[in-house]
Amino acid sequence: MATELTKTEWIEILLDEKITNEMDMLMFQSLYSFQEQKAPASQIGLLMGYTGKNTAGPLNLEIGRYAKRISEFYKIDFTARSARKYKYWDLFFNGWEDEPFFIWQLRPELKKALEEIEMTGEVQFAEEIPSDLVANLKEGHKKMISVNVYERNPRARAECIKHWKALCNVCEFNFEKTYGEIGKGFVHVHHLIPISEIGKTYQVDPINDLRPVCPNCHAMLHKENPPLEINVLRELIKDNKI
Repeated sequence: MATELTKTEWIEILLDEKITNEMDMLMFQSLYSFQEQKAPASQIGLLMGYTGKNTAGPLNLEIGRYAKRISEFYKIDFTARSARKYKYWDLFFNGWEDEPFFIWQLRPELKKALEEIEMTGEVQFAEEIPSDLVANLKEGHKKMISVNVYERNPRARAECIKHWKALCNVCEFNFEKTYGEIGKGFVHVHHLIPISEIGKTYQVDPINDLRPVCPNCHAMLHKENPPLEINVLRELIKDNKI
């Protein structure tokens, strides 16, 4: 029996609706959107809309069900955890402890399969923070990249916009109202947590940590380091209109 699936087998599995459901695909696409296709399992749960203390719980349950569906069609030698128990996630991800989180990373052949059938879920966004402003952020590229990953992550954006709507949280600009259909759903997403406060164990909450903003307000928020608070910029606009 095989311990790993080939790219060709993964393509067959991903395209088979009897095996792969919407939740499975969304889980893979959410993870794919992170740098090096790795992130805390609990973070993926958050991006998929799960709440509570164990946002990875529903994913772990689905992973077990998914692995068993795959085993009906493919001979898999699952990694044993203990008597009659298996590390089902090991079929899909490389995994390791990084306290207080458990990290998942898409297995290479699964990653290649998603790319070959163009089902990564990846959406390309124009750079949301102007490069000349990025140069003024002094905390270092690693943390800047960490912030950008969340602001540009399709699932994080979707959860943020679903909750806060596609309206600028500063000036209330509505792209659809002004530009019509072409502006529907368009908005930038701003990270509220200063990069100096982002540590190794940080994971984003799309609703509490992100806010939709228009490009102009986004640029103005980043005119200072750390960025201006949204309510401060809102008051500056109000004062300037008087």
